[in-house]
Amino acid sequence: MSDTARLLMHRVYETDKWPFVEARFFTTVKEHRDVLYVVIHTMEAPGKPDTAEKVANYFKTTDREASAHVCIDSDSVVQCVLDNNVAWAAPGANRTGIHLELAGYAKTTPEEWKSAYNSLLLNNAADVVAQYCLKYDIPVKRLTNNQLGAGDVKGIIGHDQVTAVFKKSTHTDPGKNFPWEFLIDRANYFYAKRK
Repeated sequence: MSDTARLLMHRVYETDKWPFVEARFFTTVKEHRDVLYVVIHTMEAPGKPDTAEKVANYFKTTDREASAHVCIDSDSVVQCVLDNNVAWAAPGANRTGIHLELAGYAKTTPEEWKSAYNSLLLNNAADVVAQYCLKYDIPVKRLTNNQLGAGDVKGIIGHDQVTAVFKKSTHTDPGKNFPWEFLIDRANYFYAKRK
């Protein structure tokens, strides 16, 4: 492990302090896990201030083998799988990804993404993305499908890209209208602020 990686591992981020509702399904990892990607998902649940808590509770109680590291809505962040463990979120990028579930739907329109609620959600998500990028030395940039397929470039991706590249699921979230530019711009802002 590089000196930079050791230094980053010892920084304290809010990722160690968010409310925790443990998901029922995940894989425990005892050794250090190399994280290459921050993977963005939509919950396919309505955007409301308590959606993060409700989906976290769903991951805790469901019989469906699914989980994510973090659930995010307009005013809260709830962790469901500890960072070093593997969430069951996007086959093909489970072991190498940190998975963030955002309140809302893949079918959200560009106009709906600009709503007051979604602006707060995206701002909250961008701060979480920035923290994980700092923690795992991941550049704040969205990868192309080709870069994801190469498997040796770090960055930010959507579940839809994992589906397209690895062909192990059919998910299309966060959707074709997801405001990537806004999320990346805000994540860069928080990255610089926290660095």
